[in-house]
Amino acid sequence: MMKLPMWARILIEICAVLLCLVLSFLLAPLLGDYQLFVLLPGAAIFIYLNPELMSGK
Repeated sequence: MMKLPMWARILIEICAVLLCLVLSFLLAPLLGDYQLFVLLPGAAIFIYLNPELMSGK
């Protein structure tokens, strides 16, 4: 997946983060205060696919 063009990786990341966000809202009644942990997989996918954006330079 790292060999995909940057625009494709960003599109995949946006979809992953939005999916996790929607799941977080849908599961809020069940998870309560822990609903924000559902966002972690989306953040992990973002960091994995674009390490050049997370370099801090």
